[in-house]
Amino acid sequence: MIEPEVVTDIISRVADLGVVISPDGIVLGILANPNFKPKEALSRFEGARLRDTLTTESAEKFDGRLAQFLNDPSGVRPVELNHISTDAFDSFPVRYSFHNVGSDGSILLMGRDLRPLAEMQQQLVAAQITLEKDYEARRAFDTQFRVLMASVDDAMVFVSLPEGMVSDCNPAARAMLGKQGGDLVGISLEHLFEGRAKGDLVDQLVTLATEGGKPQITLKARGAGRMVTVKPTLFRSGGDQAMLCRVLSSNVESLRSDSLHDNLAGLYEKGVDPIIFVSAAGQILSANEAFLNLADVTHGRALKGRSLSDFLSRGSVDLNVMLDNAARSGLMRAYTTKITGEFGAERAVEIATTHVQTGVDPVFAMVVRDISRHDTGRQDTQQLGEVDMQSVIELIGSQSLRDIVAKTTDVVEKMCIETAVELTSNNRVAAAEMLGLSRQSLYVKLRKYGLLKTGADDS
Repeated sequence: MIEPEVVTDIISRVADLGVVISPDGIVLGILANPNFKPKEALSRFEGARLRDTLTTESAEKFDGRLAQFLNDPSGVRPVELNHISTDAFDSFPVRYSFHNVGSDGSILLMGRDLRPLAEMQQQLVAAQITLEKDYEARRAFDTQFRVLMASVDDAMVFVSLPEGMVSDCNPAARAMLGKQGGDLVGISLEHLFEGRAKGDLVDQLVTLATEGGKPQITLKARGAGRMVTVKPTLFRSGGDQAMLCRVLSSNVESLRSDSLHDNLAGLYEKGVDPIIFVSAAGQILSANEAFLNLADVTHGRALKGRSLSDFLSRGSVDLNVMLDNAARSGLMRAYTTKITGEFGAERAVEIATTHVQTGVDPVFAMVVRDISRHDTGRQDTQQLGEVDMQSVIELIGSQSLRDIVAKTTDVVEKMCIETAVELTSNNRVAAAEMLGLSRQSLYVKLRKYGLLKTGADDS
């Protein structure tokens, strides 16, 4: 009842692709929808075996489904096949249904282009992978947040607004507010403190946080019965407004009210005495303005990466003596030496060194005092040799000049050794290095002048 050319047009428009094959799988003709783009590439498949146009796994599926159709044409389900890529097009999937046409056993395969469905599936897979990555990132963030909250000593309470309900808190908050379990979440903030009407406390905290500055309020915790200071901070999370309340004990807050950090920072920046922080290797970490003036350094950046020994008259000898003694006993109260400026000027100073353990690496704080006016070190040396010099003077007239000079040399040598040992706190290695002697030579001279002391430090 329908003309053959009309049937051809109907098939090409109802299906994306129509392929007529012989019972042995030879392509007899191809009908394609005008909107089916790979149709030009398929035209060269006419006369070829259809399985040769398919991928390996699709060719096996086609052979099995064709054999089923030849045995029982009514019970064959459609099959999805992938055509191999060509120079013009990549591999594309088609869903074929089998139909008998003609008395010669020809078979019509009506195909539906599955590329739009495949693209949609790929988009869904990509979206699922992205979603899984977001979930992993969120879980990692949540774990980091929980670890941070658990390690913070200050009590932290998150409050949802405008309800005023506790949405989250850390263990320190439960301990501070008398709630050791997880029952703090979901409780109204007013119920945690005494003498507060519903909504009054939340409104007051929001007003304080909005005004800026350093908002805080002192309240009495209902569960713990102690006075605490609450510091609110407003923020937005997921489009909703929330509030973080930092809860501190009032006793702790009163101890911090003297702004110790600010006072120490002011002393460091504006203090009269130079203050230096050095690493265990002697590298300068920071120095205040007073030290820059003492060392004739133009700017603090010029000290970056430099060793303090560059500014000491005896270099690494002075530095090692101070650091070793401070590391061993925690501090070295006074060490007399000279600071050499950038332009060679020297000033007599007295340095107090303190071992400060900040984090993993040790740090040494040094306070320098300029003693160039009264030169305390020289006065001490003169006092040290006063008796010995008097004994030398008494030799005049009783002995020859050569003998007196020899005696004087011994006196000076003894004074130098005594001073070096005193400055290094009996550290013989440092004293030998300071005097330019070997350790064995120093031992000989110590024994000669009777200066060996029990418990002296040989390290």
